[in-house]
Amino acid sequence: MTSQSTPTPPSPPQYPPIPPNTTQYGPIPPSMTSQYDPTPPSPPQHPPGQPNTTQYNLPVHPNTPQSTPTPPNTPQSTPVPPTLTPHPLPLPFPATPRGPTLFPLLSCSSSSSSSSLYAVGCVAVGHVPAGVTFSWTDATNKSVATTIVNFPEARGPGGNWATSRLELPLQEGKGRQPFYCHAAHPRGNPVLAVSNPGSSQPTAPVLSIHPPSREDFEGPYRNSSLLCRVRGPRGLTPVTWLKNGAPVTAGTVTAGSRTDGTGAYVTDSWLSVTEAEWDAGTVYTCQADGEMRNSSKSLECGLDKPDSSDIAVRVLPPSFVDIFNEKVAKLTCKVSNLPTVEGLVISWLKEDGQKLETKTMPRVLQANSLYGVEGVASVCADEWNKEEVYTCKVSHPELLFPVEEKLQKATERDAKPPALYVFPPPPEQLNAHETATVTCLAKGFNPPDLFIRWLRNGEPLPASSYVTMPPVAESQLARSYFTYSALSVATEDWGAGNVFTCLVGHERLPLQVAQKSVDKSSAFLDAYTEVEEDDDLDNLWTTASTFIVLFILSLFYSATVTLIKVK
Repeated sequence: MTSQSTPTPPSPPQYPPIPPNTTQYGPIPPSMTSQYDPTPPSPPQHPPGQPNTTQYNLPVHPNTPQSTPTPPNTPQSTPVPPTLTPHPLPLPFPATPRGPTLFPLLSCSSSSSSSSLYAVGCVAVGHVPAGVTFSWTDATNKSVATTIVNFPEARGPGGNWATSRLELPLQEGKGRQPFYCHAAHPRGNPVLAVSNPGSSQPTAPVLSIHPPSREDFEGPYRNSSLLCRVRGPRGLTPVTWLKNGAPVTAGTVTAGSRTDGTGAYVTDSWLSVTEAEWDAGTVYTCQADGEMRNSSKSLECGLDKPDSSDIAVRVLPPSFVDIFNEKVAKLTCKVSNLPTVEGLVISWLKEDGQKLETKTMPRVLQANSLYGVEGVASVCADEWNKEEVYTCKVSHPELLFPVEEKLQKATERDAKPPALYVFPPPPEQLNAHETATVTCLAKGFNPPDLFIRWLRNGEPLPASSYVTMPPVAESQLARSYFTYSALSVATEDWGAGNVFTCLVGHERLPLQVAQKSVDKSSAFLDAYTEVEEDDDLDNLWTTASTFIVLFILSLFYSATVTLIKVK
């Protein structure tokens, strides 16, 4: 029988010393070394007479060879080579000095509290040792220091890092960007250009013009002043005045620019006007940086924000001359009474919802100091002639809902081509040695859309040499129109025998175009034919008159002879 002995607990494990700190790993944080308690736990108590089979799960240092404790009275096996597990330390911190690398920081907030601020920043990372100094300059290399916030440096896994932020009023920041972030460090002085690509603000100034006060006209000098206020991103904006389109320098005063607290600059300019000029309807214009506003007694354009209902949308069909010349139909969507063109979207759609490529034309200043814009799209002439439906869709911040207008080629009843007549200059005009006028008359056509061109010896004449009247209805009942075009030519050109041709285009003509010509010789032949016809009529009347007289005389002679014989 084997004698029972009291189980003896294993000896406490011996920990290898913690390896020294090297530049490869860096120091071990105290929080990490505190978890390794060198005091082993107390061995468990076993009842007498039972073997010790307890597995001791003691903490193991990461750099200690991993092995399973061997229970007592167990034969020793061949030792297994230890497996080393790396210490979970932070990323290595560089020991070699180096300069910072700059990256941009942009503001992405859209809250109302930050919507009036312009904010950019830059972060310097990876520099060793610590100690970087920031400075900022704008696009004109002017230093910016009053609105800079520099945050404390911090130590990161790849080196030190620091952050600097710049804040300005929105319009001032937009007007002075890009900004340049300068980072001064013993190992380098990098520079980074930073711009905020957020929603762009209009760089053009905003003009408002205020009419004169009626009370001022009641003074002894009977005059008052027009005020033009310019609000924009830059100061010292030059202001010019026009009176009925002509520049005005006398009686103008322009004050220096001032800021309004949001970074924008305000410039005021006054123009002295008399009561007589104002009552006569004189139009005064204020101009600044390509923008303009008009004012007159009839306009009274002191309102800068008309109601959204004042915005008008109108669609215009393509003209026949464009279809004839370019073989395409241009669809025009005209938007008027716009207080501003910011946010305006004009688009043309087909009947199936497909979008057409729409070109937005430059804005045009109207007489009421508001803007008008046209959106033009082109379709094939065949598609337009098929009477397909097209829709113009307009959206604007001043509109509660988008406005849609439809356009389709109208089907004309009683469509018919024009009849052409060409008339030479009247003889009275030629005898007076004045400018000769050749006239072309087109009548009896429908629809009213047509064009007239003039040629001289087959070569086109400039449009400035003739005047064409718009088509006019021939009567209130008949659906037919007439028009005429007057061509002015020199008397010498007419006398030289040049041929002048009137070319008329209309969709109901067989080839969509017809022409008639006239020259000096054809006009002379026409006049000669008329003269010959008049001479023949005169000769016939003379012969008839003679015959009648002779017949009456013969009757009178016969009656006389008969009376004599009776007596």
